[in-house]
Amino acid sequence: MRTTMMALLACAAATAFTAGTAATAQAADVEAAAVCAAVADENRAVWAQPGTSGGSVGFVIAGRTYDADCALASGQSYTACGDTTSQWAYVNYAGDEWGYVPSACVTWAS
Repeated sequence: MRTTMMALLACAAATAFTAGTAATAQAADVEAAAVCAAVADENRAVWAQPGTSGGSVGFVIAGRTYDADCALASGQSYTACGDTTSQWAYVNYAGDEWGYVPSACVTWAS
């Protein structure tokens, strides 16, 4: 019983370490991602996920330039700003706050 308990504790510790290391690596990947400039074509909601099911978390203002991940994210298909696609732009809409806007609704400045 004691050996089994020790093995379970060691396994749990290894799992926690691996999860923590993976989360740190993922955060480093996000920080290392190339940042581009995206200009909002119109006032739009910003979404928590690349789709509308996660709820809106803020908004972008038409004509304003935002830092954005240069890579687009695939998500829920939508029709907006004269286009139908499933590509979303991940933008910094307020300080350290990031979220998704329809990629058809931004113009890439860089």
